[in-house]
Amino acid sequence: MHERYLGIDLGAETIKFILLERQNGRLVITYDSVVAHDKNPIHAFKKGISTLDWESLTSVVTTGRISRVLNIERVPIKAALAKGVGYKYPEIKPVTVVSIGSHGFSVLELRTGNQQIFRENSRCSQGTGNFLRQLVERFDLDIETASKMACEVNEPSSLSSRCPVILKTDMTHLANRGEDRRAILAGLYDAVCENVQVLINPNLSPPRVLLSGGVCQSKRVRDNFRHFLTSKRMTLVESNPKDGLFLEALGAALIAADQKPKPPSLELSISPPDHSSFELTAPL
Repeated sequence: MHERYLGIDLGAETIKFILLERQNGRLVITYDSVVAHDKNPIHAFKKGISTLDWESLTSVVTTGRISRVLNIERVPIKAALAKGVGYKYPEIKPVTVVSIGSHGFSVLELRTGNQQIFRENSRCSQGTGNFLRQLVERFDLDIETASKMACEVNEPSSLSSRCPVILKTDMTHLANRGEDRRAILAGLYDAVCENVQVLINPNLSPPRVLLSGGVCQSKRVRDNFRHFLTSKRMTLVESNPKDGLFLEALGAALIAADQKPKPPSLELSISPPDHSSFELTAPL
């Protein structure tokens, strides 16, 4: 039987798909896709698998912040990310993986001996892709345009990186004063990086650092991290930014290949999982 394994990463803004097929005894990526779900993940899920033959899939595994919307086998983001990094970059371990997504950012340290340390952001939105998008929209820009405008600025505006409220105020004040928009945007991107970098411990974290997630597609973000890491005697792993988008989905597909959970029918997969059963505790 032709083996086909699908990994799905359901994030706060997008859904990523990776299809692995076994060819000549090895797993090969034959399909990848990113679909924005606009708060309707079921519709985006159907769109993403529209070119796939669901019934022919050997197994399917999901991960991500909103993976519970599907009635499919789930794995934690940490496990999926570690699996994806190990497959895509087998030679770089030990490594510190910095992931910056739409609604969160994290640091996963993959150390020798299968030891893993995982840290993620607090409830504060500063440093996330959604926060970045909201602020660049104040200039009537999208993320792609803002990233291009900010990437080559040598003298960015000085913005607070600790409090999102103060940062927004600083941006408004500078814009009202007529400061160059490119400098303000560059300062914003740098402030986002600084907020994420507090999760990196130069004295303990593995010195090689891999970036993943949508925000790390930005050239300014990658350049900022490269400069920061050099100052801390650490090294940025030079990688294809697109690969960083799919690491969690890839890890989910690899876990599907390892564990082979039988996928439900397509109709059942989009039915809300049954959370109606629960145990009652004795009254206090």
